[in-house]
This record gives sequence, structure tokens and C-alpha cells, in this order.
Amino acid sequence: MPEKASIAVVGTGWWATTAHLPAMKAHPRIGKIVLVDRKREAAEAAARTYGIPLDNCYTSVAEAKAAHPDLQGAIVATTHHAHYAAAKDCLDQDLHLLLEKPMTVYARDAKALVEQAAAANLKILMGYTFPYLPPVAQAKRYIDDGLIGDIEYVACSMSSVTYDLLLGHPERFEPAGGFAVTGPTPQTYSEPTVAGGGQGVLQITHLAAMMFHLSPGMRAEVVTAFMNNLRAKVDVIDAMAVRMNTGALATVGSSGNLRPGDPGSVEVHLHGSKGRILVDGFTGEFFMHLHDGRQEHIPRHNPGYPGDVPLAKFVEILLDGADPLFPGRIDGLYTVELLEAAARSAARDGHPIFVRDLYA
Repeated sequence: MPEKASIAVVGTGWWATTAHLPAMKAHPRIGKIVLVDRKREAAEAAARTYGIPLDNCYTSVAEAKAAHPDLQGAIVATTHHAHYAAAKDCLDQDLHLLLEKPMTVYARDAKALVEQAAAANLKILMGYTFPYLPPVAQAKRYIDDGLIGDIEYVACSMSSVTYDLLLGHPERFEPAGGFAVTGPTPQTYSEPTVAGGGQGVLQITHLAAMMFHLSPGMRAEVVTAFMNNLRAKVDVIDAMAVRMNTGALATVGSSGNLRPGDPGSVEVHLHGSKGRILVDGFTGEFFMHLHDGRQEHIPRHNPGYPGDVPLAKFVEILLDGADPLFPGRIDGLYTVELLEAAARSAARDGHPIFVRDLYA
């Protein structure tokens, strides 16, 4: 394998320029960075900011791969509705993927990506971050070791400061120092045809993926949901009830209507036949109580946000042949199935939706 990775970044909007490109420039094992954006001026603005040659900017993945046949992987960080087409373009060019969340808007598209990647022996790493935190990793180890037994019930809750984005006011979300290159457009998270949804695809995607990551073999089977848009065009408040293929039950809920200064929560509380574990990605809290009386607790603290870790793991996939911690099938497809079923249910005033019917 080569000593350094050659990676394309597909979509040079605010998340790519805020998280991925700074991490890429700082990573010692990345050699070549290529930028792809259907708006060439957006790619060139990012290139100037991060010292990338303008000759490394393209408007399509095929064009980039033709010019740089040594490309090994791609990071897809487009708007939600464009994830499927961009990811497929990358797989068509035999590139491994670091794919931002949600994998796609529709389960049928996510399944197609998973199957295409498997057929081509390509790997998909989902760009989720919270499972890399030590308290979440500890929960994962204990669950895999069987400490809480068979999972019977999961309660998931996420609260965050996203309402302004969902209303179409990204300027209220802008950090004090401004965006690194560019910020979200008013439509990025507020317009259904661009965002593919609201709090569900923007935030619950983190929560649901962490639930599936911590619950081996679990997949949504039937979903009932209600959603409240408040004053937005997309969902801001979500409440879901889920029956899993294992027989376990889950509740998944979220609100985006917090205000700056409130740390919020991204909490997964798993109840098993031998005990329970609670873990929160925002606060770093971990709590375990087993039926035999054993307890462990990590109090709330500031665990930080491991925004650069997905890139580091992607480099290990490209250069070392590592397997994704957050693979496309479990943490991408299963999450999309839950979110799409919930959106369909809410549109029908809580009518139960069977996941199998997403593929009918």
C-alpha cells in the first residue's frame, strides 16, 4: 500500500471546510487532497483557504479520478439530498467512502450503496463521531461482553441547538469568528427538498446510529412516530416508538429547540436482561447498574467533540486495510430505515410503518 493517502472531498460547503479539510491538512499520512464541487468557485474558495492547488479542483468525481488515478477514497459532505448521487459516483470510480450522515434520505438508496460497495469490495465508513468518545467505547465493550445481557428496551433522547438552522437562519448559528470559508445556505437544513427532513435527519441520525452501534443485531421492524414542525417547514420535535427485529422495544425522541448555552444531550439508555447502561455523547456521562448490584459511574464532564477522528479512521482504512467502526450497513442503512419509516408514519398521523414496506 502507498505511504500516504490520496483523497477527494466531494462537496466543499461548511462542514467540509470546517471539519474535514483542517483535519486533512494536519494529518501526516495524507499526501494529496482533491476537491470536487459542482460549483467550481466553491471548490476554489476552499482550495485558496487551505493551500490546495487550484488544479486539484473539479466539478465531477469522474473528472477528478481521470486526472488523479491514484485516488483511493472520497469524503462525501454534500447536502443531504445529494448524498446518494455523490456516493454512487465515488463507488463507480472504485473509491472507498467516508460518508457524512445521514447516509441517504431514502432506505432504498442506502441499500443500493451498501450492495454496490460490497460487490466491489469497497468500504463505507459513516461520519458519526460520538462512538469514538471513551465513555461510549466503554459502553460498547461492556455490552459486547454480555454484561447487561440481551437488550430488551432502549430509551434514546437528543436535545440540541438547531432550531435556527431548521428555520432557515444559519446566520444566527454562525460562530463568533465566522465560518472558515462559507456557512450553510438558508435552504441547507430548512428546505425539505434539500435537507430531506429536519431534526430527524440532522440530529436523530446521530442518536439512532449510536443505538444500533451499541445494540448488536438490532434493526427496526415497525415504527410509529409523531413530529412537530413548530414554525419550520421541517420537523423540530420528534417522538418515535419502535419494535426491533430482536423483539426489543425502543423510544427515540428529540427536540431542536434549545438555546445557546444549553449543552443538550445525546443519550442512549439500554436496558438488558442483566442490567442497564446509560451513556451521553454530549456530557460524557456513563452509568451502569447490573442486576447483581455492580455499578459504575462516570459523572458529567466535557468530553470534547472528536470531529477529526472519522478522518483518522478513514486513513487507516485506506492505508492499513482497517475495517470501519461505523460501517455503512449497520450505522448507515439501519439508521435511514428508521428515519424514513418515522417520517412516513408522522405524515400519516402515527400510522405504524413496517420497514419492509420501504422496499415494496
